[in-house]
Amino acid sequence: MGLWDRLRGLVGAATEAPLRPDEVQAWYAQLSRDAKAEWSGRIRDDLAAMERRGRPSGEWRVAVGRLLFQCDGPSGPVPLHHVRVELWDHDPGALDDFLGAAVTGADGRFEIVYDPNDAGPGDRPDLELRAMDAQHAWDRDGRPLERWERVFTLRGPDDVEDPRFDFGDVRVPWWEYDPQSPIARVHVPEHGAAPEAYGAGRSFAMLRAVDGVEVAKRKHLAQIALGHPPTIDEVQRDYPPSLTTTREAEAKGSTRDGRWFGDRVLNGFFSTALDHDWDAPGDPDAYRVFHPWNAYEHNPGRCFPSVDVRLRWRNGGLEPVRITLGVRAPGATAPFSPVTRIDVLPTDGARWTAALRAARVSATFDAELSNHLGQCHLNMEQYAIAARRNLRASPLRWLLFPHLREVAVINHAANDFLLGPNGFVTRAGGLSAQGIGERLGHVLGGFDWKGFAPRPPLGEAHRSARASKVFWDLIGTHVDAFLAEHRAGIADAWLEVRRMSDDLVAHSVPFFACSFLQRRAAAGDVSFVQPTERVDYARARTATSGVVRAVSPVTVHDAPGDGDWADLAQMCRYVLFFATFRHAWANNQQWDDGGEVRYTSLALREAPGAPLLPEEDDRMAPGPQEATEMLWISWLLSRTTYGTLVTNDEGDVHPRLVRLVREARAELEALGLDLDRVASRINI
Repeated sequence: MGLWDRLRGLVGAATEAPLRPDEVQAWYAQLSRDAKAEWSGRIRDDLAAMERRGRPSGEWRVAVGRLLFQCDGPSGPVPLHHVRVELWDHDPGALDDFLGAAVTGADGRFEIVYDPNDAGPGDRPDLELRAMDAQHAWDRDGRPLERWERVFTLRGPDDVEDPRFDFGDVRVPWWEYDPQSPIARVHVPEHGAAPEAYGAGRSFAMLRAVDGVEVAKRKHLAQIALGHPPTIDEVQRDYPPSLTTTREAEAKGSTRDGRWFGDRVLNGFFSTALDHDWDAPGDPDAYRVFHPWNAYEHNPGRCFPSVDVRLRWRNGGLEPVRITLGVRAPGATAPFSPVTRIDVLPTDGARWTAALRAARVSATFDAELSNHLGQCHLNMEQYAIAARRNLRASPLRWLLFPHLREVAVINHAANDFLLGPNGFVTRAGGLSAQGIGERLGHVLGGFDWKGFAPRPPLGEAHRSARASKVFWDLIGTHVDAFLAEHRAGIADAWLEVRRMSDDLVAHSVPFFACSFLQRRAAAGDVSFVQPTERVDYARARTATSGVVRAVSPVTVHDAPGDGDWADLAQMCRYVLFFATFRHAWANNQQWDDGGEVRYTSLALREAPGAPLLPEEDDRMAPGPQEATEMLWISWLLSRTTYGTLVTNDEGDVHPRLVRLVREARAELEALGLDLDRVASRINI
């Protein structure tokens, strides 16, 4: 009798029914960690008893080896810990035979004891090693149901008779870091694929989202190719109404005044963490939004001034009271080019209306690059890579993986679609590819899980902050309950938390603060900075490999120590918040604030009198190709929804979080959040 048959016999006796091999595997997968350990002991004892009864020792064989990441770390080879490895007899043209399995240790080493008779009568094993990864879903009672997927295969020799076969060091390409990227990105070889794929339903959701607008875009591109480009108004008419076109039809000019701009800074696509006006110390109602675009290389042909907006909280809302534009000379693209400073006040009539448009364009580009792509997409990818490289035995994967799924694959698609030399953000925006790369590095250099909390609302009209608080609290309730339920399992596998933290910190970008903030922090005066959403610029930070990193370590201990549980809870809460609510709030409003070409765009074009030309002067507006592409992309990104929290399409989100979100539906929707479009992950 082979080892597999013996295992089937033991399990079958316990379950009072004969089981097939796949049924044994499914039965074993649903056991608790303690039950798995108990059964492993029973099988080991049974085998030892069989040996004592005189089974020839030479009949058992051993396969050993060590799993390593494909790429070395700073100190050399990096072990792949806690990976399930299976040994099979590979029979071309016939069903393969399972020989045995093991889990790699902390050093990546494994040892699989197997019976060669399991290869079949008269068959000498043709060895094949398989690395497996677990996928989970939750049942209605909140228990994880797991299934194994093969992620790597290594063919060994045929007709193995060695009593001990050594696979040696096995290099596995498992969520490798891109060595060419200054930002933590997953490595995808040229013409290769990301290490994960979209859920099947997500592709259909995208096709459904572009139904209709795809026809409009193709029509416009054909007109351009034939030499009869459409006008801006013709492009606009072929797309669905947006928030601003609808409001303008009801009340002309209602979306072009300062009050509307202030509301969008609070609650729209470009809602932001407002700082107090550093030139008005002690004035609690004075705020400021500053976009320092002159620090970066610009695209030629673009009018893209630096923007400094002073705002005041009054009459229950936020209103701009002065806009300062730093305008470069036509043709100037180099960083820190000379600028002409233009101050505009609300009493300046048409100049004020034009300055508000320049401010909207600046805020739209910043929201797309900093808030959406930076703080959500790229920020979460670094957590996804660190988690997927390290969490396997730890129950934390059940908490984090559903919300970190698909961000790496959507970001890989954005490399060419939105970013890079030919991406739409690069082609249509004000910064060059180099400028965008530098800006993203600076943005990520100011993001950290440690100390983060949504800012308190400025008032009742600050709906985004109020909704943020509701979501932050319910996520905190879920995370705290999960960590309490799985405390023992997380502690047992704390090595994985430590290694995840080490990866996260080592691959985060350098901590960044501009020279102005550095001077103010050195003087101990950064009280104007929004304290909970921005990093603590005055906090002492430790260096890793000689570089002060943006992301703080979750733990520096091999076993949970003082403060580690609180830090772990904070990091998990941060990840879930940005992967769900924060991304949804920005992404889903792109059509609201980016669905009208004359209202905003990613940059203005150079023209005599820019940027203070009236919006009816299309010399400053995007050309027809950029216009139709902008509208198509805005619609696609804001209307593609799959894997929402309330529907839990993949069944991988914990039922408790689904319940908490559903219970908060009325409160959240009253604040302007469409809960049916809040995805559980970043996949668009």
